[in-house]
Amino acid sequence: MEKLVRKANQNDLNGIAEIHHRSFIRQADSKQWIASTLAAYPRFFCYLIEFERTVGYIFWAQKSGFRAEVILELDQIAIHPDFQGLGLSKKLIVESIKDIENELLKNNQKIKSVLVTTGVNNFARKIYEDLLNAQEVAIISDLYSAPEVYLKANREDLVFLD
Repeated sequence: MEKLVRKANQNDLNGIAEIHHRSFIRQADSKQWIASTLAAYPRFFCYLIEFERTVGYIFWAQKSGFRAEVILELDQIAIHPDFQGLGLSKKLIVESIKDIENELLKNNQKIKSVLVTTGVNNFARKIYEDLLNAQEVAIISDLYSAPEVYLKANREDLVFLD
């Protein structure tokens, strides 16, 4: 079966909420969190990846208002535990950001930078550094359960968009 990345909508709520609940065990009320994020377009761009069923999702956020040069933040990404390690997160990141760039261009906007925050010891950090060419710009202690690292990539660092 083809791995399909597409925009998510309210009809995808239950599948995404299940993945959220399993992936972020410290967070409460997955359904409300996902529903409110799905309803926040174009502030948030929401995508999912299907492989037999919904197996992952990604939320991107426009930071600090609608601007001609967009600061795009990878707000949240999760792959169902049964489907991790298959390269799905990379496919989800690349295909969703390509679609977002095309959508922004229609509104006379362009991506200026991409921000990513993650736990300093999160294995996904390497994906962000390698795939997005993101560089560490700050670490904040005592934000969540462990220190968070802030990574930043400029548009020209996103070589898969060229």
